[in-house]
Amino acid sequence: MHRLQPTLKEYSWGSRSAIQSLTGLGRAGEPLAEIWYGAHPSGPSHLDDGGTLEELIRADNVSVLGEEVSERFDGALPFLVKFIAPGQAVSLQVHPNQARARAGYSAELHDPAGERMFVDPRHKPEQIFALTAFEGLVGLLPLDEALQALDMFDHPVARAARAELSTHGTSGIASALATLARASTTDVHEVVAQARTLADHGSVPAQTLLALAEQYPGDPGVAVSLMLRKVHLDPGDSVMVASGVPHAYMSGLALEVMANSDNVFRLGLTSKRVDIEESIANVLTDPANVSRPHDPDGPGARVSEEFHLRVHDLRSGEVAIAGGGPRIVVGLRGESTISDGVRSVPLFPGAAAFLPHRTEANADGSGSLAVISVPNVVGPR
Repeated sequence: MHRLQPTLKEYSWGSRSAIQSLTGLGRAGEPLAEIWYGAHPSGPSHLDDGGTLEELIRADNVSVLGEEVSERFDGALPFLVKFIAPGQAVSLQVHPNQARARAGYSAELHDPAGERMFVDPRHKPEQIFALTAFEGLVGLLPLDEALQALDMFDHPVARAARAELSTHGTSGIASALATLARASTTDVHEVVAQARTLADHGSVPAQTLLALAEQYPGDPGVAVSLMLRKVHLDPGDSVMVASGVPHAYMSGLALEVMANSDNVFRLGLTSKRVDIEESIANVLTDPANVSRPHDPDGPGARVSEEFHLRVHDLRSGEVAIAGGGPRIVVGLRGESTISDGVRSVPLFPGAAAFLPHRTEANADGSGSLAVISVPNVVGPR
């Protein structure tokens, strides 16, 4: 078992207090958007011996990950764990599905002189587990609600997007999104002007649009928000965001678990590169599902091939961290301790441990912790 030191990401959109207050990490009063636990090359966790988790796995991936996981995921840890704390909306983004990620990455490898858009051959499903009240745009509104939202605006861009939906139904979603994403700065300012009156009359889409416009004036992503579903999570709620689901997290503090990929295409709400064509090509129109704490299987009910999240409240007793494959355990609340019989690691909020394949451990204390593992891996017998 290894204690993990996370990598801090001080992106400008990060909260200046949320992660710092919970974990004691970061600089007071400065943006801290994310802290990463894992082996991603852009921010691998460090170990007590000075090395990184990425280096540990690379040295002997079969022993660390187990033969099954190593074979399935090309010798790499398949998941990445983060705390995420938006101080303002994160860029409106879409992740490619697995087939498109593989095809795009392969094509770019065979064209070394071309522009690189796919940084790896993997998709990027992700799960948000709220630690405080958490809000964001996740997925598309139902067709009838999107039509109603667009119908409130007497503007050519909104009318054109609505015409695509009313004429073609769900098959018009992609072109309607593209129409909004290509709105000019002038178009966006005119839509915002209309939204002020609508917001005063209680329109939630208009209120959301105005909030985004304050952060990203003139950005076309502001207009795209009219077709997106605003999600509010209470502490303990969880939402699974499949590859292809457009999303932009807006506020709060959460644990985020995802496949170990950095393939991102942006539709707006950013100063970075926007790629409308690739974003639209990957859009998934199915709704996102919010899991409540009272659901029978809790926040781990919806999983991906790469990860499974389980949250434990240790006030009810000791928990065995059993099973095969690699696991990361992160402290969320209170004070706990995890022990493998040789070493003990304290798990206060933000502290984490990595359990290699075949490592058995127990956790006890008065806090809560998250265990992230690879689904359907056979443990030691």
